[in-house]
Amino acid sequence: MARERRLEARDVEAIFRSFAEVLRELPPDTEAGFLDAEGDLRLAPDIGRKLRTARNVREVLQEIRQRRHEE
Repeated sequence: MARERRLEARDVEAIFRSFAEVLRELPPDTEAGFLDAEGDLRLAPDIGRKLRTARNVREVLQEIRQRRHEE
């Protein structure tokens, strides 16, 4: 069962930096979220899937580059 866990500022910073790094790999016109009427950021419901896909693609590309350097 999942439970809440308090995060320190450095933890949240690391999450946001990782998030931003993966978002840079998505095509720029990919819908990722919106600002609601109150100005709060709302992420697209499927952004997690998009981010996982982008991360998987990045890992495959890194593996290919690594194999080329080893040859």
